[in-house]
Amino acid sequence: MAPLPALLRTPAFFTSALLIPLALLGVPGYLLRHVTHKKTPKLAIGALTIALPAAIALAIITQEAGDERGLEKRGRWTEAVVVDVDNGKPDECTLRTRDGREISPRMTDGCDRQRVEPGDRLRVLYDPEGAAGPLEDADTEVDLDPGAYKGTIGGLAALTVVAGTLACVRLSRGDNG
Repeated sequence: MAPLPALLRTPAFFTSALLIPLALLGVPGYLLRHVTHKKTPKLAIGALTIALPAAIALAIITQEAGDERGLEKRGRWTEAVVVDVDNGKPDECTLRTRDGREISPRMTDGCDRQRVEPGDRLRVLYDPEGAAGPLEDADTEVDLDPGAYKGTIGGLAALTVVAGTLACVRLSRGDNG
């Protein structure tokens, strides 16, 4: 587990959170469209219903684990100044270090206009390479432990593969169970 460079973060997350689940639906639907069923293949639909959320959760959790790994290995503490607060989905803060360098990517955790405004100083843990998002001191009360995700990531990956495979096999056989 390692964070991706900033340039690859969005495309990789888009691929894993959207395109892989769409493939779980699209491939069986496209390749097996000629298979006729007397009844709705409930087991196949149930398996896909499990595989899709598991694939999306896997994308989200692996990104979080990669960020924690990057902060654990390369993270540096600094007192940052809030330059801008953007209230969008999610809220984001532009931060600068004391020597004026912008911290990239923008901070999302704990960044809302009710709590933070331009000019505020925050103690943050950031990745100088810009691969992992910064965390405010209050967010890091629990020690960073990217290894804690290994079981969850392995389980979700296995669940996605097994459920997706089961769904495809059931659809291709024309099983109605």
